[in-house]
Amino acid sequence: MTAPSAIILRLALLERFETLIRRLDIFCTAVRRDAALSSWVSRTDLELVANLDMRLKAIQLYRALWYEDAKDGRETITCPGIVGASPETLIAAQACNAAKDGFKQAVLALKTLGRIEANAAMADFHHRQESVAAAMRRMGAARLNLKQAYRHLPLLERWPLKIGFTWSKQGRVIQRTSVAAARRLLEQRVETEQIRLELQRLTEVPVDEMLARVRSVCPHLRANIVFADPQGAGVRRRLMQVPLPVLIPLRRDERLPEFVPVAPEPVASPRLRRADVRIEDEPFLPSIRVHRYRRNYR
Repeated sequence: MTAPSAIILRLALLERFETLIRRLDIFCTAVRRDAALSSWVSRTDLELVANLDMRLKAIQLYRALWYEDAKDGRETITCPGIVGASPETLIAAQACNAAKDGFKQAVLALKTLGRIEANAAMADFHHRQESVAAAMRRMGAARLNLKQAYRHLPLLERWPLKIGFTWSKQGRVIQRTSVAAARRLLEQRVETEQIRLELQRLTEVPVDEMLARVRSVCPHLRANIVFADPQGAGVRRRLMQVPLPVLIPLRRDERLPEFVPVAPEPVASPRLRRADVRIEDEPFLPSIRVHRYRRNYR
C-alpha cells in the first residue's frame, strides 16, 4: 500500500476514535441526566459498603475502553445491570454504537497494511492519544482495549416484562495444530529470549506430531428477556449478550421489569478433573498456549 494511503488510514483512525469519544461523552451525560429513572447495577461487597451509586457505576462501565493493569489481556469488563433511559438517551446510545462500528472499520482497514506498517500506525495512534492514555494510566488503566471499544451498548426499544441474567461457565477450547503451524505462530511474535527458547524446543518434536492449542473461554453474561406480545398472544422471548448494563425505555412513573439480582462476577465452582484428560497440564509453548498430548495419545 502506498504511503499516502497509509496516512489516510491513520487519519481516519484518529478521526473515528475522536468521534467515538465525543459520542460516548454525549451518551454518558444523558445517562446522568436520567438520574430520576430507576436503575439496578450489580455491586461488589466493597461497593455496597461504600454505597456506590448504581447509575454512576453504569457510566464507569460504559466508559471503560482501556485495559486495566492487573487484568488478563484477553478479559473484558462485564457487569449485569438494568438502566432506565429516556428516549434522548436511547438515541444517544444508538449514535454511540454507530461510532463504535466506524472505529472498528478504521482499525480493520489498518490491518490491510503490512504487519510492520500496521504496528507503526497503531503506535502512532497511541502516541497521538497520549493525553488520554496518560490520564487513563493515572486511573490504573494501560492501553486501549479494542474489544471493549467495539462492543455495543446493549439496549432494548421496548420495556420488557422480565430480564433473567445468567453467567455462563468458564471453559476452554482445544484445537489440534501441527508443528509447522505452531512454528509460524511463534515466528510472527516479536523475537525475545523466550520465543527463541520455544522455537528451539519445537525442533525436538517430531514434525508429524499433533499439538493442542488451548484457548480459555472467559465467562460471559446473557439475558433471557421476556416481552408482552403486542397482539396479546402470550409473551415473546429474546436471548442476548449483555456484557454491560442493558438500557431500557423507562418513564419516571414506571418500575424496572421483574429480575433477580445476580453477582457482578460468576460464582466460582470447583471443577472435577476428568479421568480422560489427553493433554499435558503444563503448556509446552507458553507464548502461544500450545500443549503436547500425553504419550498415550500422540
